[in-house]
Amino acid sequence: METSEAVAPASVPSDPTDSSALAAAAALGLRALAGMVAGTTDGIVVVDADRRYVYANLAACEMLDHPLDQLRGRDFLGSFPAREHATLRARLAEDLGDTSARVEPFTDSLSGPFTCCLSGSEREVLCSTFAIDIDGRPHSGVMLRDLTGPQSTWRTAAALAQTTAQLVRTGTTEEILTGLARHAVEGTRAPAVGITVVGDDHQLVVAGGYGFPSTTKSREAWTAGSITLGDLPSGDVLLTNNTVVLPDARPLFEASPVLKGFAAALDGMDWQGVIYVPLSWENRVFGFFGVFLPPGVAGPNEGELAFYTALADQAAVVVTNARLAASVERTLLARELHDSVSQALFSMTMHARAAQLSMAKTGLDPTGPLGRSISEMAELTRGALAEMRALIFELRPEALAEEGLVAAVRKQAAALTAREQIAVTVDGPEERLELGSRVEEHLYRIVSEALHNVVKHAGAESAAVSVTAREGVLRVEVSDDGAGFDPDAENPGHLGLGTMAARAEGIGANLTITSAPGTGTTVAVSIMHSRRDQRKAPRAR
Repeated sequence: METSEAVAPASVPSDPTDSSALAAAAALGLRALAGMVAGTTDGIVVVDADRRYVYANLAACEMLDHPLDQLRGRDFLGSFPAREHATLRARLAEDLGDTSARVEPFTDSLSGPFTCCLSGSEREVLCSTFAIDIDGRPHSGVMLRDLTGPQSTWRTAAALAQTTAQLVRTGTTEEILTGLARHAVEGTRAPAVGITVVGDDHQLVVAGGYGFPSTTKSREAWTAGSITLGDLPSGDVLLTNNTVVLPDARPLFEASPVLKGFAAALDGMDWQGVIYVPLSWENRVFGFFGVFLPPGVAGPNEGELAFYTALADQAAVVVTNARLAASVERTLLARELHDSVSQALFSMTMHARAAQLSMAKTGLDPTGPLGRSISEMAELTRGALAEMRALIFELRPEALAEEGLVAAVRKQAAALTAREQIAVTVDGPEERLELGSRVEEHLYRIVSEALHNVVKHAGAESAAVSVTAREGVLRVEVSDDGAGFDPDAENPGHLGLGTMAARAEGIGANLTITSAPGTGTTVAVSIMHSRRDQRKAPRAR
């Protein structure tokens, strides 16, 4: 058939199913229309009233990964997961008497029994459906536009651009993280996303989230569970800085003594799986970007995973920036405490000592009511001063670089002794050990974690810290006379063992933990140390 004169665009009615519009299309000629259908990059499909494939152009066949002769007669819904069938039925215009075209975007995976797109990978498509009549019988036309690549790129760029704008506007950390979670929910199939970070007590703190039935209830349930990274299913994998995908996480959460309260708080939310994308800085995991998956979704598609990873990286930057800002504030606070409260406590100690000397000169009984009161005041002020010095040290990370590892541990031990009534002694060289700042900080944090365990878990009466440097090896030991535990047990408790191991590995040190029920615990970390014989004789404190 010869092609007729082209119809001017202005003469084409807005309703493509209008009789005049059909006449205008027919005037273009079947050959031209067939060429357009065959050559377009959009998928074009025709299905009959029973939703069986009648026709699919080349782009649709490539998208569905099957030729037309294999598609013809098959159920169109079979190309999509069961969870989308109800939505697709509505969009296929079951009442084919309704000729109004509907163009509605939706995200889906074409991974049915015979449509394993690109070896099973998933696609995002924009679906447009409209009713058509062929030989007097109702049919549905479907246009499929593959948005997987462009949509993923646009989605990531838009989300990160908005996050950057929030940073410029100096929103709170929680507001920014909540915005990131919202981008993830609105841009993917996830019903909810939570961003969680490790707090100073090693427990996980909800820092931002979106999509939960009740943000308050879920947050309270999470906090009440005192959840740590080790409590999460496959949390050990997450600690290695790897993404975890758990298609059937819900029953694991509901069966966990620690997580079941949180799972109950999600009542009313349609979810089954979970994705953990680690939040890390300098290869140290300090939280995760938690994505909840709806039933029937085994995992994220390639675009979604890239999107979640990009958002998790942005969240890590936000949290790290917030912590750096807090560190500056802590330094300023530490200086103020040193110049005011610490000096006042020191002055009180001196006054108490002067009162005791005056009583001795005048012959007053130091065991009498006045003597006991002054002694108690002196003891309290000494304990408060030790606690304040330890607090100032914790608030000022640079103090470690100024005073060294052994001095820092001694201050911490003095504070613990005063506050917890646990005798903590420290043996170490008087001369400062020459250690790199990173090694020094990690060793100090390992000792802090070990002493934290002594106070919170061991039920010990005493503990000892030993620092030795011999034959090119620096060895730090923390031992106690407490209850001990089984290091090989699957869940030895919230002891931060993973944190200590990660810190030791990060500086190339060897960590060993020796313990058994009823025998106390010894935590030892050893690292090569180049300078020898730099110490004086150890002194007990």
